[in-house]
Amino acid sequence: MSYMKLCCNPRILRSIYVVLILLVIFTTICGCSTEKKVEKIKPAQASFVPKQVLLPYFSKTFEEQGQDIVKGKISCGVVPHHLVAGELIAEFMKALALQKPEVIILIGPNHPNAEEPIITGSYDWETPEGIVNTNEEIVQKLLSQGKVVENNKVLAKEHSIGNLMPFVKHYMPETEVVPLILHHDVTFQEVDDLLEILNPYLEQKAVLVGSVDFSHYLTRAQAEEKDKETLKVMQNFDYLTLAHMGNDHLDSPASLACVLRVAESKDIKEFQVLANTNSGVIMENDLMETTSYFTLIFREKDK
Repeated sequence: MSYMKLCCNPRILRSIYVVLILLVIFTTICGCSTEKKVEKIKPAQASFVPKQVLLPYFSKTFEEQGQDIVKGKISCGVVPHHLVAGELIAEFMKALALQKPEVIILIGPNHPNAEEPIITGSYDWETPEGIVNTNEEIVQKLLSQGKVVENNKVLAKEHSIGNLMPFVKHYMPETEVVPLILHHDVTFQEVDDLLEILNPYLEQKAVLVGSVDFSHYLTRAQAEEKDKETLKVMQNFDYLTLAHMGNDHLDSPASLACVLRVAESKDIKEFQVLANTNSGVIMENDLMETTSYFTLIFREKDK
């Protein structure tokens, strides 16, 4: 009887209803709170370079050198990706860091010519000093135009992009990137189509950097001769000759053509050679098979 009375008591029933309503509200709030906390984590490519390899280039002594090597706004440039030339990479990035670019569009070779001719990716990039963020707006714009394909798997193996990320993070920690890799036989018409999409960003917030190594597998003396030929081609903006150059001159004619085209579009006819050397010189070995390097800066004219 007492049980029945309790169940039929209006006050008790109201209390039970109130408790049930509060439980529903609490569960809903907790559910929403959990959903907010469980945000989708953006994938990131694994770090290409261990911290120990980078220490000589990130030392205080090195960073204090050459602070005024470049005057004026940099529109585009060329940098090596071979880590034997780490000092050249660091010098270039340090110079570029002075203008604090919002975005670097980084274009280099797809060394094995894997998969699609022009590839980008949406993943961020891990480095020993933290994450380099990929600019999603520009990547999505490229993909929407149908000229570029996303393939993060191929990018994950491409050192022409991955080797440079720790230098970007160290010298420009807030700068975002857009990675692009090109087959060796990408045509200059395809280069122009690509740049047509990128030009609005290059006018506003982005700097284009070609990640290019030059002569390969030659002796020191042979590499120096090939570099003289390549320098003349670059100075003359000689696209016809550039299109027929192979690995004995450079590893990505199309990436270099991107840089030259951007320079021409801004009426830049000359460039500054920050460095030109090869691995034989750096390692003091005249007999080894070498890779050669240029670091180039294209500056806008003073207005």
